[in-house]
Amino acid sequence: MSEAHAYRYPFGPYPTGWYLAVESAALAPGAVLPLRILGRELVAFRSESGAAAIVDAHCPHMGAHLGYGGRVDGEGVRCPFHAWRFGLDGRCSDVPYDRGRPPPPVGVACWPVHETSGLVLVHQSASGSAPSWRMPDLPEWGAPGWVGYESVSWRIRMHVQEVAENVPDTAHFAVVHEVPGTPLAEVETQGHVYRQRSLVAETGEPFTTQEAFGLGLIWLRAGSSLVFLTATTPIDALHCELRLLFLARERPSAKELSPESRALIRSIAESTERDVPIWEHKVYRERPPLVPADGPIHLLRRWARQFHEAAHDH
Repeated sequence: MSEAHAYRYPFGPYPTGWYLAVESAALAPGAVLPLRILGRELVAFRSESGAAAIVDAHCPHMGAHLGYGGRVDGEGVRCPFHAWRFGLDGRCSDVPYDRGRPPPPVGVACWPVHETSGLVLVHQSASGSAPSWRMPDLPEWGAPGWVGYESVSWRIRMHVQEVAENVPDTAHFAVVHEVPGTPLAEVETQGHVYRQRSLVAETGEPFTTQEAFGLGLIWLRAGSSLVFLTATTPIDALHCELRLLFLARERPSAKELSPESRALIRSIAESTERDVPIWEHKVYRERPPLVPADGPIHLLRRWARQFHEAAHDH
């Protein structure tokens, strides 16, 4: 089956918004890291002063990949082939063997980056528009007693919107995840944010709260001792990386997760894994015959339209 026929969605594969590129801990000062996300070959690097940058991977001079042998020099990165240097804005700032003349007016495309709460986020826009919002800082990140991130990830054949649609799909919790009963959902939307409280049907007691910031970043809180990010980043037109990043509250002096926290994280990861074969093999129904107990899927879909700048185009 050709890639064109394998694509299953009525909208493009790269919705506008922020996506997880890499955890901050994986990008030490001086690091140069190749990335393959959003249908592109990219490179993340951290300058000597600590600034994170993400640029297109291939040097405009002779086409070398900056992520394989490139090195950080001050506030820029040097190509491994001819040592041309590109600054944090992507522009060529030095050609070492052509001293005395200004460098050519070329560069590598530079992607908007926002680093917050131990995450390096990259912004995607089909039209090239500047970001209109940013992810808020997470209060628990770096707070005494909070340990993480502990992460688990999958590479899945699906669209990023499938994960977001799981949030309001209350009926699947019992079928797929063996949650007793069908939860109730209280939902509000505010611009780029979708918030949902899931309530136990019999008692009305809230058991999780979720906040989606665009389609790729969803914070979930379960009680007062665990918070985790569901980060879904498109790799190419057909595949996404789904990564769960957990923070757990331990003793104030704790540096490692307790056995209890590890068991809970393992349980959540195993439960999430049950969705994977469904996502990989389902088709996308634009007008599903929803019943009331299916949950507010139609509300999420209406909210999600704002992130699809272009029609199906990949």
